[in-house]
Amino acid sequence: MGRKSLANARRSEIIAAFYRCVVKEGFAGASIRKVAKEAGVQPSVLHHYFADRDEMIEEMVTIYADLIIQHFKDDMKACKDPDEQFRYAIHYLFSDSMINDDFTGFFLECLVESRRNPKVRATIANTFRRFRKEITEFIDGLEVFKKLPAATKKTYASMIVAMHEGTELQWFANPKDISLEAAYDTGRLLIELLTDHVATTGKKEK
Repeated sequence: MGRKSLANARRSEIIAAFYRCVVKEGFAGASIRKVAKEAGVQPSVLHHYFADRDEMIEEMVTIYADLIIQHFKDDMKACKDPDEQFRYAIHYLFSDSMINDDFTGFFLECLVESRRNPKVRATIANTFRRFRKEITEFIDGLEVFKKLPAATKKTYASMIVAMHEGTELQWFANPKDISLEAAYDTGRLLIELLTDHVATTGKKEK
């Protein structure tokens, strides 16, 4: 393994350790010293690989967004039937792959951190843009949506993200108050109604 590969591996180990610390203790408790201990290295090693804590946060958010999007794409490739793809895509949004105690807690910590940190806010904003882009590209692949203007498809993507985020926040507050399976059924129904409306009216929105 070359130096670059070793450096990338070390960075990944540090980011994974940072993530575990944030999940356990929040950003306030995820000090450089604690992250270094979790990663099994000296604090100076973190400073060697990252300019500052903000860079670590940015890379951590980006990596986990990459994992989610890639997992979604890989699984979608296995779905050949458009109806099956549609059902899977909606189910994925409300599954424990996207909504779980660790990941949702981590994401909320990032949102809190973004209130005081413009760099983190920019990273979060970019993550949402990436999610909207993936959803827009997915619905663009559905024949019924192809005739719609790009701006309308982006609006629909924003609505789907909002449904997911609202469900995620309520679930995190108290999982007993909301069923992810019921949220999936409701989300699928609403999107199917939207699909039927577009197909029936053939309306071209501006």
